Amino acid sequence: MTGTDADGDGVTVEDGDCDDTDPAIRPGLPEECDGIDQNCNGVVDEGYDDTDHDTIADCIDEEECDGLDNDGDGRIDEDFADDNGNGIADCAEDEICDGIDNDGDGHIDEDFDADGDGYTTCGDDSTPADCDDEDASIHPGAGDAEGDLIDNDCDGMVDETEWDEGDVFVTEIMNNPYEVTDPDGEWFEIYNASGRELILNGMVITSTSGDDWYQVTSRDILWLGPEEHFVFGINGDMATNGGVDVGAVYSDVTLLNEEDDLLLMMGDVIVDEVSWDDGATMPDPQGATMTLDPEAYGDILNDSSASWCQASFEWAENSDYGSPNELNEYCFPVAQANYDTSASLTSCSEFDLIGSESYDPDGAGLTYEWELVSAPSDSDKTTADIEESDEADPSFTPDRAGTYVFALTVYNGTEYSSPAYVTVEVTERDTNFAPVADAGDDETYTESSTCTPISYGVYYECDACGDATFDLDATGTYDDDGDYIASYAWEITGGTGSGSIEHEDRAETEATMSGPDAEYGVTTTETLIITLTVEDCMGATDTDEITLTYECTGA
Repeated sequence: MTGTDADGDGVTVEDGDCDDTDPAIRPGLPEECDGIDQNCNGVVDEGYDDTDHDTIADCIDEEECDGLDNDGDGRIDEDFADDNGNGIADCAEDEICDGIDNDGDGHIDEDFDADGDGYTTCGDDSTPADCDDEDASIHPGAGDAEGDLIDNDCDGMVDETEWDEGDVFVTEIMNNPYEVTDPDGEWFEIYNASGRELILNGMVITSTSGDDWYQVTSRDILWLGPEEHFVFGINGDMATNGGVDVGAVYSDVTLLNEEDDLLLMMGDVIVDEVSWDDGATMPDPQGATMTLDPEAYGDILNDSSASWCQASFEWAENSDYGSPNELNEYCFPVAQANYDTSASLTSCSEFDLIGSESYDPDGAGLTYEWELVSAPSDSDKTTADIEESDEADPSFTPDRAGTYVFALTVYNGTEYSSPAYVTVEVTERDTNFAPVADAGDDETYTESSTCTPISYGVYYECDACGDATFDLDATGTYDDDGDYIASYAWEITGGTGSGSIEHEDRAETEATMSGPDAEYGVTTTETLIITLTVEDCMGATDTDEITLTYECTGA
């Protein structure tokens, strides 16, 4: 041992004793949680938890009002006041604009009335919020100054004047989009019938239930001139809303696909109201708007379901149907689709479709577009099988028993009608005669080949005869029932030659036969046997065959 050991603990100052007056402090002793460096390593209370990282071990630390767990007991700022009961001690909480005394100083929302007009930017249950905390003349208690384009009284309306019912009314509703996600593509259109320029700021969009409610807010003035349209949409992004140019975006209001209604209010005035009923009387489209006929523009006429129809024009490529921001298409003309009920509605029996009862209210001439919408699963029929599908009363011959649905759309040169549908039930025919196939007559083709003498006529080399073309004609085929021939099938089924058929499924076509090899002074004959199979509308078949002969002579 070197040096002095005043406290007699066996360790001198020279050997590292950091307190030679206290034998309980020397190198090598275990550290205790008491704020003292017992083992003289320069660190106090090492090995003990320090939850708030303030270099004071939890076991001797005291809780402070600082938002931290100082003493490591799992609680923060315990025993300090929390007047608003939000779990944060008042002394550790900053005042925020929420109508509550957050910091417990007896004042509510202090420092949130910058302009000193007595109204804060958050308001409370009894006092509306100040909408402009930089101007003491603008607050909920101020009167509205007409003509300054400012919402002086913070009610959302700018330069409010006396609004009347029908100043604007709803003209179009997209409640069930198809091309984009519902409700991302929901929107509705209004029309200014007031005869004056209107400011739409502050308009309330709601329903009779009041569950959906939104007041139109905008930093900009939303003007709507006389006889102009304006679109409100739940989504202003044209890339995701179906390509609609939205004038103002709303939220918190859903246009239900089933039964719902839409109210527009300015202050206490219900400016317009429209309801729909899941297709009972109003249109119920998907991917198209409910559109108000321009002849029925008005807040009274738009209450009538007869004034509305389903839009049929696209407003942009690959969009849904409607006319946002434009005059609506007219709901007329009207397509009426029917069929001749006196006809024999059996498979393979022709009947007439009737569209001549369609009309246009203005007496305009109509053009007609018939479409086969659906047919029995085993039918091969398509719209192309409607004879004269652009006529008012075309004909159609079903090929199978079952249900056929047709749609008729008429056009008056300006507007298309909504499709009218007619369903025709076809039964199986009891009897059927098979068709009689007629492949035509046998045909013979002759040709001479040029032969060249070799070695002074010892032998000859002859050119092969060229390919020959034969006309195939099955138009002589007939059916005793009067059924049309549903299919023709030509096939090479035999013979000694080779060849091909150009169009194997046509009544009239051509067969090409390869030319035989030629031999001097000899006629070489090759044949093709061609079989024709025909099938009538009822599926009965018959066959006929002809022989094509090619005679090739070497000369």
